[in-house]
Amino acid sequence: MTQTTDPITSEVIRNAYNAIADDMSAVIARSAYSPIIYEAHDYGIGLFDREARLLGQYAGLPLFTGGLDAGLKAMIAKYGFENLKDGDVFTVNDTYMTGGHLNDVDVIGVVATDGVIDGFLCIRAHWHDIGTAEPGFPVNSRNIFQEGMRWGPTKIMSDGKWVQDVMDLLCINSRTPKTLMGDLKAQIAALRLGAERMRWLSKRFGRDTLKQATDGIFNATEAKFRAFIASIPDGVYEADGCSDNDGVTNEPVIVKVKVTIKGDHMTVDTTGSSAQRPGNLNTGFPNTVSAVRLALALLYPDAEPDINDGSFRAMDVVSEPGSIFHAEDPAPCMRPHPVMLLLDLIIKALSPALPKDVAGGLPGDSWNIFVIGKDPCTGKGFMSGEALDGGWGASCRGDGASAVIHSAAGDFRNMPVETLEARVPVRINRLEFGVDSGGAGEFRGGMNVVKEYELLADAGVTLHFDRAKTPQWGLFGGEAGASPKVTIYEQGSATGVVINKVEQIKLKTGDRFVAETGGGGGYGDPTARAQQALREDLLDGSVSSDSARSIYQQSV
Repeated sequence: MTQTTDPITSEVIRNAYNAIADDMSAVIARSAYSPIIYEAHDYGIGLFDREARLLGQYAGLPLFTGGLDAGLKAMIAKYGFENLKDGDVFTVNDTYMTGGHLNDVDVIGVVATDGVIDGFLCIRAHWHDIGTAEPGFPVNSRNIFQEGMRWGPTKIMSDGKWVQDVMDLLCINSRTPKTLMGDLKAQIAALRLGAERMRWLSKRFGRDTLKQATDGIFNATEAKFRAFIASIPDGVYEADGCSDNDGVTNEPVIVKVKVTIKGDHMTVDTTGSSAQRPGNLNTGFPNTVSAVRLALALLYPDAEPDINDGSFRAMDVVSEPGSIFHAEDPAPCMRPHPVMLLLDLIIKALSPALPKDVAGGLPGDSWNIFVIGKDPCTGKGFMSGEALDGGWGASCRGDGASAVIHSAAGDFRNMPVETLEARVPVRINRLEFGVDSGGAGEFRGGMNVVKEYELLADAGVTLHFDRAKTPQWGLFGGEAGASPKVTIYEQGSATGVVINKVEQIKLKTGDRFVAETGGGGGYGDPTARAQQALREDLLDGSVSSDSARSIYQQSV
């Protein structure tokens, strides 16, 4: 007998989907081998129904969860829905199919009850090494083949057992096969927990009730997002900017966005952006779609909007094939910085129409640092990997947050100093906010991070810092935040060299480098800043006395 889906039952089911994803997150975070997963939470989790519609998520990296459906649909198309069964697990990392770079590996589990498919579970996590041309996270790749192993939808478990030939192939192509298997098994463990919970949900409420409730949840969410879009005046809104370069040439990488609002529908078009580049700032189209979805979620006035299949039905995304936002084989796609800039530009474009729902320039890059070498004490190789924090943009509601991860990363966390120093022969001499790094305004942008590293062994250092040419802008009279940079100092030298992007520059024991990330954009005229707020800025060192006089035009 079919149960009636009253509002309370629907709400219980809606929250259950997200709770399952949260529980899966706890499993992978506690059992993974790589700090990039268990410390930084570089993963995303999505639950899908049998029609590959998003039910719920653990946001993790929201740029991940917004594109997990692409790999799932590619898997179903390849293997056929009728050939899938409980206990089957698949994996895919093809950039052009999923949008992630090749280290971002989707693992997909089939969930069935009594032989009938209930849905799917997807986890995307960053794998430590998949055979890239250079260890780590290369800056200098020139084509997709230099970025590691690439595979389309591939079965790795059948009836709960490994497809051993495939696993052997994956492991032999990794410099760290033990870590690869440890992280993969953590993903599998999370899938198994999620499958148990989804099967319980199916038995508890019945398929008919779940279907009715889920359809109602989707429709209600769609109506909310359509109402928000309809509240924006009809029109065409445009903005543009650039990534600093593609790592091969020093030419800026142009990003253009046109947002068209017509009634309760939004179209985002990146036509006019750079053609795909020889450097690795390109991305597969699903990643572009995910970035646009995230921008809409950030603009939505609810601080925690419902995110499911209904959230993005009122939106279309257009990108030219062969462009940086719709890369085609063999374009390299290791570091797709322009998608973060695209997200930010959508918010900037709509700022005249939504002044109360926008913020100044957001942390616009992952600001990656890798330290790679051999420990002289143990003789073993080491490789760190970090994404540094920056300043969030200010809004009409207040100052931007300081030292937060970039806009596409959500729950991604910084690498604790203690963890880094315990695993890699480096010493962190200082970790602090940069003075005057938040964009000036009536509401000040968030402060950046200044982090100084000292090498305790010879090592290669890989750097990827972007947004120096398009710093995090201010809005409505607010000023831009500080531009990012990295300064390298040889041992004993007080004079440094600024290098923002480099692949394994060779540094010696005792050499230092200082990484400074970007500051958040300000909001409103700086001269309108409240005197008490500026006094507090001066007391905690956020603003210098010179800036208080020259920019804020207040006596100190």
